[in-house]
Amino acid sequence: MVNKEISSPPPSSSPDSSFTNYNNTVENDIINNDADLMTIIQKDFLITQKKIYLNNGSIAPVPISTIKAITDFYLRYSEHGPDSTIFNEYLDELKNETRKRVADLINCSPDEVIFTQSTTEGINFIANGIAWNQNDRILLRSSINEHHSNYLPWIKVANENNLIIDHFPKTNENFIQDFKEIFESNATTKMVTSSHVMYNDGSITPVEKMGNIIKKNGDDNNTTENNGDSKTFFSIDAAQSAGAIPIDVRKIKCDFLSFPAFKWICGPLGIGILYANKKSMNEIEPIFVGSGTAKIQECGEKFDKNIEKIQFYEYPEKYHATFRNYPGLAGLESSLRYLLRIGISNIYRKNRNLAKIFRDEIINIKDIVVHEAIEEDMRSSMVCFSFMNNNDIKTKTIVEKLQENGIILVEREIGSRKIVRASPHFYNSEEEILKTTNEIKYLNSRI
Repeated sequence: MVNKEISSPPPSSSPDSSFTNYNNTVENDIINNDADLMTIIQKDFLITQKKIYLNNGSIAPVPISTIKAITDFYLRYSEHGPDSTIFNEYLDELKNETRKRVADLINCSPDEVIFTQSTTEGINFIANGIAWNQNDRILLRSSINEHHSNYLPWIKVANENNLIIDHFPKTNENFIQDFKEIFESNATTKMVTSSHVMYNDGSITPVEKMGNIIKKNGDDNNTTENNGDSKTFFSIDAAQSAGAIPIDVRKIKCDFLSFPAFKWICGPLGIGILYANKKSMNEIEPIFVGSGTAKIQECGEKFDKNIEKIQFYEYPEKYHATFRNYPGLAGLESSLRYLLRIGISNIYRKNRNLAKIFRDEIINIKDIVVHEAIEEDMRSSMVCFSFMNNNDIKTKTIVEKLQENGIILVEREIGSRKIVRASPHFYNSEEEILKTTNEIKYLNSRI
């Protein structure tokens, strides 16, 4: 009998999953076609026993394996002592293993991974660490389209440094051509930033094509050490893509990419990742400093603030002045192993299939409008919809009534327009999708 369980042990002695011996190089659509495997996966997510949870774009549940990994961390912490040699060696191994898993996820080098508390913190590291010059230009989407965590930090630094804010189009048939014209119209663009997947309509931004335009002087074989001669930084908010869509930072040619653990990676709260390629990393000044990140470089015989200078330690310590969420790191490492064993491509196919079923079931419901990319291949696994009539009342009521019935979706917005968003993940089943859409049909006919 073939063992279908997936192994995902962190750098600890205890197993972190009911899964062992799963080959993540399998290219077939295994989690769509293997009912036994889906049963095992659903058992690892306790919420599936009580609710239909379709809000992974906000916060995803964690598998039992991740809960065990965090518990195991605290057991080691308590048994060996938090500052013992044994525990510090384990901590160093945990950091290294987590960086390797992140490198596997986004195709970067392990030494280009910075630990953060969230996507937002990573973006703020970048926005506040760049040496801006007056009239430098930041190119981003409008506040109607872009999530505020990747909008407000740029507005803040623009106001503080007399920078210029310009916008590029959200999505249309000529997106890349329009972006190219806007980007090339001004030579002072210092930063281009965008969400990889838009949180309020699920559309996928063609970031690889954008990267080719921004880094057009780069090496065709692009490595993370060389993103071309472009003086423009390219930053990606991957909150809605990391863990759900295959990401290759070398192909994207981005300088920075920030994402959390608690969405599609199914990791713990309070931890995130900032990828910074080696070349660009050196141009970002740490915005926090403290013990463990820097030392006094020069000192006179007497204390003199004009003589003493700070010398930052090498990466990664120089960027980790405020990072202390090591239990979360254990959880993140475990969740990454879990997803990577299944394979992000497999997860992407499964999620797209679930989203297609959802969309096909609601697209012809009277009064419903689906908000999505025109091109099917630019649609992610999130399905966003609103109502032609009495929209504010209906979106609120639908979400509330579904929740009363144990089905979790979420209310979001596109500008001032309220929408309902469903974001299924690989542990969800087709039966759950059909039950949800049938309930939406029923509720819509009675509101």
